Amino acid sequence: MKTVRVGIIGAGWISITHLEAFRTLPGVEIVAQWSPTPDKGLAFCKANGIPDRHDNLDEMLARDDIDVVTVSTANHVHAELALKAMDAGKHVIIEKPLCLKLEDADALIAKGKEKGLVIGYAEELCYAPKYVRAKELADSGGLGDIFLVKQSEKHAGPYSPWFFQPETAGGGILMDMGCHAIEYCRWTLGKPAVKSVYCDLDVFVHGEITQMDDHCMMIIEFEGGKRALVESSWTLKGGMESKAEIHGTQGVVYANLLQEGDGMRAFSEKGSPVRGGEQMMEAGWTTPQVNWLWSNGYPQEMADFIQCIREGGTPTESAEDGKVVLEIMIAGYISAAEGRKVEFPLQDPGGYDTPVDIWINSRK
Repeated sequence: MKTVRVGIIGAGWISITHLEAFRTLPGVEIVAQWSPTPDKGLAFCKANGIPDRHDNLDEMLARDDIDVVTVSTANHVHAELALKAMDAGKHVIIEKPLCLKLEDADALIAKGKEKGLVIGYAEELCYAPKYVRAKELADSGGLGDIFLVKQSEKHAGPYSPWFFQPETAGGGILMDMGCHAIEYCRWTLGKPAVKSVYCDLDVFVHGEITQMDDHCMMIIEFEGGKRALVESSWTLKGGMESKAEIHGTQGVVYANLLQEGDGMRAFSEKGSPVRGGEQMMEAGWTTPQVNWLWSNGYPQEMADFIQCIREGGTPTESAEDGKVVLEIMIAGYISAAEGRKVEFPLQDPGGYDTPVDIWINSRK
């Protein structure tokens, strides 16, 4: 088995998650890291035993012993960094969202084809075991004809200030978590073509620190009449939830990703201290998972990408999928700004710096 060597771009929570997922896989080695914030990069490498930290990204990308890099940074530089890595001949795994503009998505797709490189779009919900099993049940025929998929993901808000800034995040809850729900529903339905999008957005809780949406409700209509119902929120107090439903003419599946999973409940008055970047217990009642990484699909996601790098092929979640998700999110901001259903093929209005500007400017 060929050893696949990885360079990590980024030093935040999702970079740690990618690193831990890679380290569950045989024949995969983390060899280097670069971060746009050097102090965080140094701490990241020391805490995680990464042998080489680079001050210069070009220097890291010039290394012959790196096969793939993960781009796990703030959203606004995903395209720039991924294109740079591909120009250096590296496969890339891009954390969601793929990028913030459709022309950048097209450039990424074109570069991957030109160079013969794998682009992995990091959408872990399509690899989470419960959600995979729910799709398998739907595909078995036991639910009859599937006509509706719902996905809801909520918590109290992001862990880093850049998520609240339009110029770095590109969007609020729709961009941060709505992208998960959109692609899970689309993937479950077999990735049919989009027919229309209707979206309602508002900022209910975080208005003192951001102009961006903190609650999202979206209806997606696909060719053939199938529907998706998406609800994503930064307004949930007391924890996090991630739930899916698949409705058919002869049955239904309910999947609760974060609860009822491993049969454990725990209570802590204060929560545990953070050690090694991880807090084992939050305050209050929680339902701990035996293997959080696996339950949320991260090792399976990375295993798919690594197999495609070794053997060729297209990942379950590719750059093309990331572009469709971006189109749906842009349509969502248009819909919320104009109070109407947006028909596809999408007519991108252009003239915006980031997708959320479409909605923010409509409220002025």
